Amino acid sequence: LGDQGAAEGSAAEARAQFDSNVTSAALWLLAAARVMKAQGSGALVALSSVAGDRGRQSNFVYGAAKGGLSLLMQGLAHRLAGSGVGVVNIKAGFVDTPMTAGIANKGGPLWATPHQIATVMKKAVDGGRGPHVYAPWFWRFVMLIIRVVPPFIFHKTKL
Repeated sequence: LGDQGAAEGSAAEARAQFDSNVTSAALWLLAAARVMKAQGSGALVALSSVAGDRGRQSNFVYGAAKGGLSLLMQGLAHRLAGSGVGVVNIKAGFVDTPMTAGIANKGGPLWATPHQIATVMKKAVDGGRGPHVYAPWFWRFVMLIIRVVPPFIFHKTKL
């Protein structure tokens, strides 16, 4: 997740967040896509985040990286359509992991366990769903609302 304030004040920290959340994943995904396309089968799966759906003051560097990863997966899905390679981008909401350990007020209906996210991933791959799957499913609607709020209202929030 990284520290938003640190990323705003340090190019090295911002780069580390991009390298961790999009650059490294993108390089692996592109390499795997070449192999899978040549063999005509396989499934590319990325774990992105709902944070990439709209830039928010609390985590826009992380969100930008995850948004880039999601866009890469969208492009790979288009490129590999009809090739026999499935492409699934999981847009996870809050997940109870060490990454979110510093978040206060963890728990409740918006939180998921790693096992729940893994179950969604498996079902998405097995069912040929994609390229974007929200995990848990209700995040699709939460983020739809967040995306359609006009800027003059959105900019008054503390999200």
